[in-house]
Amino acid sequence: MKKYIVALAVIIPVLEIAGIYFMAQWIGIWATLALMVMTSLLGLVLAKKEGLQAIRVMRLQASKGEPPTGIVLDGICIFIGAALLLLPGFITDLIGIFLFIPFTRAAVKALVVKWVYHLFRKGQVIVMSRR
Repeated sequence: MKKYIVALAVIIPVLEIAGIYFMAQWIGIWATLALMVMTSLLGLVLAKKEGLQAIRVMRLQASKGEPPTGIVLDGICIFIGAALLLLPGFITDLIGIFLFIPFTRAAVKALVVKWVYHLFRKGQVIVMSRR
């Protein structure tokens, strides 16, 4: 798992720099910078809107005595999506927008749940409680 994280930490910035370079060649440096600033602002606006909606739903579920399981994953996806939109680059922006769209976010949540169950079955995640 560590080797994948290290590989991503090296590959993603290289791809982002290449993407910015090619976008600047295609539409110009000022348009590229403006586009990057606009996606960061979009991330802030979407994070506020979607984040507040997730908090409202979480409070509603808690007031009804329901566990807020799905909405917690929504909140995590929204937080990660906002962080990715704030980073400079177009690849992270696409992934961030992907996490904001409810339909695609549902697919990501399903994959995360499946992955976590897989980790539990393999014994790589252990839940301990103390009393």
